[in-house]
Parts: sequence; C-alpha cells; structure tokens
Amino acid sequence: MVLAIDALLLILFLRWAYVEHSHMTDSIFYGHLRFSSVDGSLMESWGYIKEASIICLAIYAFKKTKEFFYAAYAVLFVSVLADDSLSLHETISGWLSSPSLLGKYGNIPAAFLVSGVPLALAAFGFIRLPSGRKMPGLMLLGSFGLMAFFAVVVDNLHELLIGSQHFQTASSFVEDGGELVSLTVILAVWRAYMRSIVPQKSAAGPQAAAAGRRTTSQQIAN
Repeated sequence: MVLAIDALLLILFLRWAYVEHSHMTDSIFYGHLRFSSVDGSLMESWGYIKEASIICLAIYAFKKTKEFFYAAYAVLFVSVLADDSLSLHETISGWLSSPSLLGKYGNIPAAFLVSGVPLALAAFGFIRLPSGRKMPGLMLLGSFGLMAFFAVVVDNLHELLIGSQHFQTASSFVEDGGELVSLTVILAVWRAYMRSIVPQKSAAGPQAAAAGRRTTSQQIAN
C-alpha cells in the first residue's frame, strides 16, 4: 500500500512536470507546486511522514530492547527529518561559511554535524549489538545507505544536469523517487524484522503454565 502511494505521487509529479514544460495553463496541475518535489509538496510531505514513522519504530525498539543501536537510529532519522524539513544542513553551512569563520569550507563541518555524527553513533551501536542480533541492524543500515545514495550521489549528479529542463525533470524523478522508495524499503525492513528485534511473548505461555499447575494439583490429589 505504501509503495502504491509512492507510485501515485511519482505519476502526479511526472504529470505536473509535463504540464509545466508544455505551458498547459488550462490544466489543474499548472503552477501548483504541491505536485512537485519542493519542500511542502505532496511528495516531500509523504516522505516526512515515513521518516517520522521510522523514528517512532526505532524509539519503540529501543524502549523494548534497551539496545543503543536503536536509539542512535532514531537520532539518525531525527537528523534526516530536520534536515529535509528545516534545511538544517544549509542553515548550519550558511552560518559556518561566513568569511569570519570557515568561508567556502563551511559546508564540510556542517555535513559532518548533521549526517556524520548521527551515522557514526548508529555504526557504533551496531558494533555493540550481540552477534545473534546483528542482522536487523545490518539491514537497517544497508537500507539507509540506499537512501543516502539517492540523497547524496544522485543529488550531486542532479546539480550537474540542472541546466537542461528535461534532464532536470528526469534527474529529480530519479533522485526524489529513489529517496521515497528507499524510505519504503526501510519500513519494509522494520516490518520483516520487528519480531526478531522485539521478541514477542507467547500469549499461550501463561495459559500453558496455569494448565500445568492444574494438572500437577490433580496428580497430587489422586
């Protein structure tokens, strides 16, 4: 269902882009940025909802397991959500890039603070996981890496192609669509591994114990 919503939003984005490039002023899509991928658009808002869901899942896992990795994973996505919705990286970079501070090199520590530190914490938490419980952590880190590929690598390629409107649409579709689907992959990993991350107590356990006690009592009575 989540993937179907992703597909619908990407189709709406392509339709919006076609209308804009063709200057179809009589279309309901024309001039409506909510169908694009800018901040506040349907696509971006849906991504924020998924990022918030991942944070909640990680907090729940940490609450149940007390394993540092899941707290760090929550912090990692708090950073991602803040960066996406509040342009945190750009804000810090702009401040550090002041001529009185780091100038043109301000972008480097900004990226380290927003992305590097939370990722390092998550990696440290993964190392501390018991060997028998590393697989869910590995899958969560791997799926985050997939999202980072679209957010960083494809984004840089996007900047190189920004001069052409048609390439702009294609690269935006790949970059933003890739990020959107990557978040769905992360949610799928949570769904697949939640029972191993947070082992569920068998509902039959207390009933079986009670039945055992009744059987023992009957045997003693006999």
